[in-house]
Amino acid sequence: MAELLRGLARLDFAGAMILDEQRQVEAQRLADRSSLDAQELAAADTLTVTQAGVIADHSLGRALTALLGANRWDAAGSKVVVLGAGATARAIARALVSLGASSLTVLAKDRVAAERVLPDGAGAALLARSGADPVARTMLEQADLVVRLEAGHEVPVEVLGPHLTVVDMVPDPVSNMRRQAMASGALTFNRRDVEAYRLELGLSQVLGGPVGIEPIMTMFHAI
Repeated sequence: MAELLRGLARLDFAGAMILDEQRQVEAQRLADRSSLDAQELAAADTLTVTQAGVIADHSLGRALTALLGANRWDAAGSKVVVLGAGATARAIARALVSLGASSLTVLAKDRVAAERVLPDGAGAALLARSGADPVARTMLEQADLVVRLEAGHEVPVEVLGPHLTVVDMVPDPVSNMRRQAMASGALTFNRRDVEAYRLELGLSQVLGGPVGIEPIMTMFHAI
């Protein structure tokens, strides 16, 4: 990663996108400067080369909220459940709480991992639990938005319905959980939808102007 950062400037690159979570941690640590998002997450998915050096940023949380906003989903007062842990979960949790979610529940493999996802100084009601905790079902039943980051977490079909929005970040374009959610009338999105918005935001930042989401979304769904 250190060689990459040095090479970006020497070879006259405008920037780079970093998608691997472990590399994102290295990128933020090695960059000359970091945005507030990258500092708080201790990770960076976008590097921009400037005269002042390489600037690190993290755009995934903004990508998800841009996707939801484009589909008229309002985070204000919503109840959110995030299934999973790590930098991606932290970015998503932070972004949704900053937009006014009234409650955030993080369900991970264990409670310690879930607690690491919770944003600092949040105004929302926060809860971190193991996915096996009995309260998990209750929180899923009350949720307005469920974001799944890891395939090991399942959502009971009984809690799905047209009241719910589901973002399924597992690799499958249409996972079994997403298929069930669509059949129940829920609004659903997959990883390609979110990654398209992340790429658009990252490229727009690196290039210094808007790229536009439509060609990128078309490309991602053609893969």
